[in-house]
Amino acid sequence: MVCGKEDVDLIDRMCSDCYVQRRNPANLPKVIEGKICKLCYSEWINGRWERGAESEDEAVNDVILHELAKSIKVDPNIKNFRIEPGERWMDRGGRSYVRINMEGMIGNKTINFSQDVELKVIKVICESCIRKRGKYYEAIIQLRGKEKFSQEKRVLFESFFSRDAAEAVSDVVESKDGIDYYFINKTVAKRLVSSFTSMVKAEVVQSFEKERLKDGKRDAKLVISLRV
Repeated sequence: MVCGKEDVDLIDRMCSDCYVQRRNPANLPKVIEGKICKLCYSEWINGRWERGAESEDEAVNDVILHELAKSIKVDPNIKNFRIEPGERWMDRGGRSYVRINMEGMIGNKTINFSQDVELKVIKVICESCIRKRGKYYEAIIQLRGKEKFSQEKRVLFESFFSRDAAEAVSDVVESKDGIDYYFINKTVAKRLVSSFTSMVKAEVVQSFEKERLKDGKRDAKLVISLRV
């Protein structure tokens, strides 16, 4: 017994208040490092870019939680442990910090505590955004009408765009004959066409253009003609 309280539950001969003061409930890393795209808010997770956040603030919080999940060590006597990123600030030296708010149960008592951790999240432009800015593409979907093209056909086709498909579009070119959609990823383009033709009757013709040798392999742009 440390503080002399009586009729309380003890953990290692200490009440919950003394236990939290004398023990480290959770061991956090001194520094949290990460990388996000400053344009689309994708996060660099496990060696690849992943999109999930709708804002820069949300992306930074996702990085914080992901990195903490990999390295945090919690006292086994603490149950129902929760963490939440709190206030972020910068010191006079330009270093950024985040306050990690934590909650848990020791015995029948809820405890709340916090710890400040240095934050090193760099903001870059991801590969997809670089490609979009340069209008890079791997595939073109040429949307046409079997007879006459109409905006109704465009609306129908675009209703099949998943989030991945929408984000993979690097350019859209309209003409009197229809619309050309340029995609930075040919797999996404083929998946979109497959999804569309599984529900809508359409004529599909695939071809290739601008064929060349790249690293000893044949490389070409995929062109998918889609007549509705």
